[in-house]
Amino acid sequence: MPIFEYTCDRCNYTFDRLVISQNSAVNCPLCQGEVKKLMSTFAVQSRASTTRPSAPQRPMCTNCG
Repeated sequence: MPIFEYTCDRCNYTFDRLVISQNSAVNCPLCQGEVKKLMSTFAVQSRASTTRPSAPQRPMCTNCG
């Protein structure tokens, strides 16, 4: 089930919501105002990527304090 990001038209509050059905009405949890769905990024992890050895870590720069 997807998690969507929304912002409220009335109070500009931004929040995430798990949406079970596309027909579900979503309102702002603070003011009950109407919301807009935002474009957001997502991450995918495949099973193959968990079995590969990780890349060696580079040493941190000590001059950049």
